[in-house]
Amino acid sequence: MNKTNEQTKILIVDDSPVNIDFLVELLEDYDARTVIDGFTALEVTRNELPDLILLDITMPGLNGYETCRRLKAKPETRDIPVIFLSASNDPQSIVKGFEAGGIDYITKPYNTKEVLARIQTHLKLKFALEKLKHLSDYDELTGALKRKKFMENAQGWLVRAQKINQPLHLFIISIDNIKDINAQYGFSVGDEVIKAVVVVAKKVLTSDYSIARFIGGEFILLFKDLSKEESIRQAELLRNAIGRLRFKKLPELNFTISMGMAESNKDDISADDIIKRANASMGL
Repeated sequence: MNKTNEQTKILIVDDSPVNIDFLVELLEDYDARTVIDGFTALEVTRNELPDLILLDITMPGLNGYETCRRLKAKPETRDIPVIFLSASNDPQSIVKGFEAGGIDYITKPYNTKEVLARIQTHLKLKFALEKLKHLSDYDELTGALKRKKFMENAQGWLVRAQKINQPLHLFIISIDNIKDINAQYGFSVGDEVIKAVVVVAKKVLTSDYSIARFIGGEFILLFKDLSKEESIRQAELLRNAIGRLRFKKLPELNFTISMGMAESNKDDISADDIIKRANASMGL
């Protein structure tokens, strides 16, 4: 989650050439981009999300307060920290900035060290929060989604699938004899076997998919926009690749997976309904 300064994108929104020149020079170690009005800032963030926004308040067309409100109203941009820049230092203006969704408020004339310190602090906080969110959503061992996050995502995918009449295809994947592998080789080797499922999936699956680790050596693999036949073909690619996998330090160790598959339908209320049917078909 942490980025180097060169990788960190900062969007400067200010219509003053003097202020822009000052900020660009101050942020020369960062990937800084400038725009001169709120409408352009909103357009830019549709295509590329900055890590932080420095936002002037008094601008033609759309002022900083309204620009910030619109950024915070969109799921894609609501978590981008916005620091207001203004010559107005009265309490009413400052409070208005925080009410609009700003995370900080810096008054002009600028103190160079203060501006840089505030920017660095808010970037550190942003990256720390992103790391926490990643840890809450993704399995630490494999990098696959955790069950809770998968179920949240799957609900939206199911609604979309029912709306466009394009079924989801969901596979339960279970590592055969994972308990025996743990007992014979130890849990560290068992962990490598579990990680291998996700590693191999990334290498061999050629279509868009989502994979989640549910518990132990059990995974859910879901295809959103494939036919039933192509989904099965993709899953078989994974199973065959895993069957051929060998570990350099333990060449005698190989493992297989069992799978069950189910297709969503218009009567499904949640992903649990599909999972139950996939479980019932284990041994595919």
